[in-house]
Amino acid sequence: MKTLLKSTVSEFFRQRSGMFFVIIAVLFGFLSGREHYTFAVFFLTDRFGMLYLSVIWLIYTLFCGHFLLNLWRQPEYHFVYNARLWGTARRLLRFSWIGVGFLQPLLFYGIYMFCIGYQDNLLGHYWPVPVYFTILCLLLSGVASWRVHHPDLIADNQKNTKFAKFPRPANWLWWSVEWLFREKGVTLLLCKAGAAVVFMCTLLYYGTDDYDLRLPAIGLSLGYLLNIGLSFEIFQWDNVIWMWGRSLPLAVSKRFFRIVAIHALIILPETLICFRYEIISFIEIVQLYTLGLSLLLLFHTRLYKKSGLMEDSMQPVLIGFVILTLLIMYKIPVVAIAFSAIFLAGYQFYRFYSGQKTINYS
Repeated sequence: MKTLLKSTVSEFFRQRSGMFFVIIAVLFGFLSGREHYTFAVFFLTDRFGMLYLSVIWLIYTLFCGHFLLNLWRQPEYHFVYNARLWGTARRLLRFSWIGVGFLQPLLFYGIYMFCIGYQDNLLGHYWPVPVYFTILCLLLSGVASWRVHHPDLIADNQKNTKFAKFPRPANWLWWSVEWLFREKGVTLLLCKAGAAVVFMCTLLYYGTDDYDLRLPAIGLSLGYLLNIGLSFEIFQWDNVIWMWGRSLPLAVSKRFFRIVAIHALIILPETLICFRYEIISFIEIVQLYTLGLSLLLLFHTRLYKKSGLMEDSMQPVLIGFVILTLLIMYKIPVVAIAFSAIFLAGYQFYRFYSGQKTINYS
């Protein structure tokens, strides 16, 4: 059951990571905390608020059910039909946990609504929320049970690709980003969600008083560092999965520029949140963006020195963040720190490629 739960739910969030990435960008990039609060109060107080909420949740549940029906048709999921050996009550109960996994976004939003209701003394209007959630979990459980009793199998040679077929541009940056979305969607989603939350909290606190640039420099640097998981995946892609690229006749400077370009791209979404709050000037945003880019480049180039071992690079990240905090607190200019880090990262990258051509992963 645990294997079935993990494989089904994780596959859903992996394949739909792009959709959730866009949703997070809209919810946290364009809507402020005040607007989130307004929506929650509307659902709790309006005459038809709970009806609107139930319709939105039902649409999402039907989307999950459609995915589940199609996923369990795949050859690698034929083992799920052994669940017919379970009793009806046990099967529905266990499939309900799959429903909970699919409906995690609804669960978290329900918890948020509970906090708003408790804060504003509106818990008397909250009771439909757990009822809706329970019904939707049972609905997904019923969909899963129906699929188990009505198998619609497809053969391997009939299996269509999950991604559209169109001519890809001959561009390393495009291939790398597409690979992140296709193969590392969960990592992409978690890193972006974590960075967005840290950015929002930092900017909200920054707007409560008259602070200088040191506060967002420390807070946003932490948010940028949450992307080290993506930086590690880029290293794996470039040095383990796409190894033949190491033999291409490219100058070290061009290779380093590619690394700079993709890191600049992956940290761009959370940076756009700064423009939404309008409490930091454009010049300051550019400084903080450059600082975050330099920190990721330092981490990435250190992976070459440690032969791509993530665990050997985590302790320097923690120590480096402490040193960075001290430098910022002692009013060392952010631009000076950023360009010094970029220079050091470039030196480490050049030193690696000048000293050896391959990495031993055995």
